[in-house]
Amino acid sequence: MIFEKPDVLYFLLLLIIPILVHLFQLRKFKTTKFSNVALLERIKLQSRKSSTIKKWLILATRLLGLIFLILAFAKPVIPSSDNALQKDETIIYLDNSFSMELPAKQLTLLEEAKQNLWGQLNQNQRFSLLTNDKVWKNVTKNDIKADFFSIDFAPVHFSFENLLLKAESMFEDQMSSHSLIIITDGLNFEDKVRLKPESGTDINLIVKSPSSLENFSIASAQLQTTNTSKTLLAEIRSYNVSNKDVTVSLMDNEELIAKTKANFEESTSTVIKFDVSNRDFKKGILEIEPDVMSYDNKLFFSLREEKKINIIAINSYGQKSFLTSIYNTEKFNFQEFSLGKFDYSKISDADLFILNEIDDINPILLSRIEEFQDNGGTLIIIPNKNTTPATFKGLVNNSNIYQSSTSEQREITSINFDHPLFKNVFSEQIQNFDYPSTQMFLEINSSFSPILKYSNGQSFLAEKDNIYSFSSALNTDLSNFTNSPLVVPVFYNIALESNVRPELYSIIGEENKIDIKTNLKKDEILKLVNESQQVIPQQTKLGNVVQINTQYQPKSTGHFQLKQKDSVLLDLSFNYGRIESDFNPMDLSTLEAKTFLSIPEAFNSFTEKRKILELWIWMLIFAIGFFLTELLILRFLK
Repeated sequence: MIFEKPDVLYFLLLLIIPILVHLFQLRKFKTTKFSNVALLERIKLQSRKSSTIKKWLILATRLLGLIFLILAFAKPVIPSSDNALQKDETIIYLDNSFSMELPAKQLTLLEEAKQNLWGQLNQNQRFSLLTNDKVWKNVTKNDIKADFFSIDFAPVHFSFENLLLKAESMFEDQMSSHSLIIITDGLNFEDKVRLKPESGTDINLIVKSPSSLENFSIASAQLQTTNTSKTLLAEIRSYNVSNKDVTVSLMDNEELIAKTKANFEESTSTVIKFDVSNRDFKKGILEIEPDVMSYDNKLFFSLREEKKINIIAINSYGQKSFLTSIYNTEKFNFQEFSLGKFDYSKISDADLFILNEIDDINPILLSRIEEFQDNGGTLIIIPNKNTTPATFKGLVNNSNIYQSSTSEQREITSINFDHPLFKNVFSEQIQNFDYPSTQMFLEINSSFSPILKYSNGQSFLAEKDNIYSFSSALNTDLSNFTNSPLVVPVFYNIALESNVRPELYSIIGEENKIDIKTNLKKDEILKLVNESQQVIPQQTKLGNVVQINTQYQPKSTGHFQLKQKDSVLLDLSFNYGRIESDFNPMDLSTLEAKTFLSIPEAFNSFTEKRKILELWIWMLIFAIGFFLTELLILRFLK
């Protein structure tokens, strides 16, 4: 038993006063003589005995009444736990991730959780409420009534570690008792969950189980291109193995373009194809039939008209090279000049600039190439037989691209199959390839990443910072590389890489950098605009190239136009990541926290643990009882 006001107990010392009064109270008796002395003595003795008993009973009831009255004012209580009397700070985490849209008994998990939680909260109870995207600190029900039932699904998701760190930062009084109530579906958290903070926070985990985990989603989409066609591939996933058919629609804005069926055939994933060769999709949409989770039923994408890639090559011998035949397609705008007749101002218009066996680089050309590199251009260097290590100095942080020259035959025997240049080029890693060779070579700076290597491990072709450098001249007198099957995919894919198109779509919250060639004035910025909002993405100006990063803006899905004032530079699309569609229930048996299956069960346990039995009213009843007993003794006991 604990007293809320123990100082009141000092009043018990005052009980000595009625005791002293009783013990030292003296009465003088006056003697009267009667004839029958024996009778009077017997009456006198009986009167004294009755008076003494009555006085002791009055003293006892009076003392007991005063004792219980003082105890009542001291407020005795019996706490159900050690923390019951401490000031309690309670934080409630309500998981509103996309997976909380799964069905409960009648409503979604989130809607059911909101209704149950609201019913368990006391009217004057103070608490802090935390969701994945909002925070309410030290509030009551009335404070958040307008906002509570408008809590909607959020694309972000706390890990348990970040949730604990967030909760710890919200507690204000370190001397109070800290409680964290977690309401979640327990899906898509990390495998190893640490739910025992060092600070001693009391954690109550309420896991709401969905009535069904069936869900279909558009997991991803990609564009597959050939010289003659473009195919849109979409992966449709099911959490459970399914044999259902799901209808998938392809739309351009509100116009239905095509429909097809996704057949799972007792699998969890299937890929469907749409031929999009003859159409651009500025506001493309892939959509499946509505099911329990709505956020993954649509995928927004943008498919723009391909612009020709501008390629400029200069050489010293004034005639057309092997490059003409490689770049003689509709994808490229290829121009080749001799060094003596070249207008240096053309470099700024190129996406890919090729130095094909030129003798020397004069300072003006070097300056224009450096400017071209600063603006994000791609450079190919093919040395000639007279190239020295100092020839191209200054193009890579003022260091030499080449180290030394060797005149001997070497075979090119190693391919870096993982390099983007060879993506989708080889169906398998070929070992018995008819490799080309060179008669002389220059050693490439080791800071370059090898793409093709000689038998001794040195690089024949290497890349660094959008500079592709060959170690040997490619004319037929010194090398047979131009007769090799490798020459076309190497030069062709370098050109494609020099003008990388934005992806079909970007994932909200993930880093995605896009380079845009445009001239921005000093105070000008690029904006992302759609029908409902206008946001400013993170952007960096690099010469006449602006690099935007969409990691932090926008925050909602849909189609956006990247605008410079009123001019549209790009059409971009944004989608939420699909991690919430891959359900991963956590193992509750490994948790150290107290787990509950319902909110009422958790709150009842939470209340019982902090329950306090107040005894003051019983003390007051006993005090009144003893005072009444005293009155009865005084009235009726003779």
